[in-house]
Amino acid sequence: MRQLTRATRAYYGLILINFVALMYDASLYLLVTNYVLQRDLSTYLLQKLNVVPGNVHVMYWSTAILYGVLVLLIFYRHKHQENKHSELLLLSELFIIILLFWLTNASYNGLIFLAFADIFFFTKDPGVIKNQFYWGSFAVVAGIILLLSNDKLLAIFVTLPSLDVYINTLPTNLAVLAGAIRNLLVTLNIVAFTWALFTYVVYMTNKQRNIEEELRMMDRANLELKSYIEVAEENAEIRERKRISREIHDTLGHALTGISAGIDAVLVLVDMDKESAKKQLHNLSEIVRQGIVDVRRSLNKMRPGALEELTLKASLQALINPYTKIANLTIDLDYQWGEVDFEKTTEIVIFRAIEEAITNSIRHGQAQHIWLKLTHDETHYYVAISDNGRGCQNIKYGFGLTQMQERLATIGGKVSYQGDDGFKIKIMFFK
Repeated sequence: MRQLTRATRAYYGLILINFVALMYDASLYLLVTNYVLQRDLSTYLLQKLNVVPGNVHVMYWSTAILYGVLVLLIFYRHKHQENKHSELLLLSELFIIILLFWLTNASYNGLIFLAFADIFFFTKDPGVIKNQFYWGSFAVVAGIILLLSNDKLLAIFVTLPSLDVYINTLPTNLAVLAGAIRNLLVTLNIVAFTWALFTYVVYMTNKQRNIEEELRMMDRANLELKSYIEVAEENAEIRERKRISREIHDTLGHALTGISAGIDAVLVLVDMDKESAKKQLHNLSEIVRQGIVDVRRSLNKMRPGALEELTLKASLQALINPYTKIANLTIDLDYQWGEVDFEKTTEIVIFRAIEEAITNSIRHGQAQHIWLKLTHDETHYYVAISDNGRGCQNIKYGFGLTQMQERLATIGGKVSYQGDDGFKIKIMFFK
């Protein structure tokens, strides 16, 4: 932006210098004419001139007015770059420049640099305009104006009153001073144009470099994003596998454990009491059917069957009921949570944790009595699950216990295990 600001300032300076130089030449025509009239040097001047000049007062004021119109056109085109008549405006600027050049008797050609700078600065995409007709026309006409601005070359085609002749009419010291000021203004105009063009090129180069750097950064970001997406997809797939594994483990494990315990009971009763054995087989059949339903629902990413239409308390009771029909197994539920309304995710996590605990107590601990106690205080909910099974001195975190920890972590819960006297599980999570 600093380069653009400098270039813009140089361009404004170019506008000012051209105005001063143009009006300086027009003023010389006017002042020298007055000087000649006052000194009665008209005959001398006319002898030096190849053609009689026009009205210098008209030239002076016309030059000032036309230049004002040119500046207004430049700034209007700059402000309305998207205007569909932008090409026509540019041609109008060129026409005014040619008119000013002719009006001042071809004494000053610096305006052509102003026109070039106008195209570079105030055209939205300079790279596009080079293929436009008006750009080629402008370049040709501008080149012709620059060539014809040379007095000797211009004299071949047209006769104009030379400003140098006017200046040489003045006393030597004034003529030298006037010529020096004129040359200084021409030089300043070229310097201002060069500086404006240089700073603009630097700005465009830096802008292009910044764009290229941003594109490289975007490419790197896209690669990183692509890698992140791949990792995220892989992690999502792993999480989904774990979720499905947990669901299948919970449903199948729970059902198969109940079936295994029921079969053991049937084996004992089949020779002793066939009727009781038949009832036991009927209970096993119900457990199998419920297990099938839960497996299907788990695979469809649904909640456990018991939680579909029941409260958490009723769902836990439905979970326990099939086991109460199994001989030598008692499960006591002490539910002190009242009518609490958990989010579905929390209900599923708690239900699955209790289900896993009961399954482990029967399968691994061979427990005959299981106690479930659900309590709370002002800040936490607690679940205590204990049994009178074999316990475990060295607790090994298998799939079930690991998944229980992971599940509870999703709701900000914590779990601890104790296996020295039966097996105890304590769960805690915030209200």
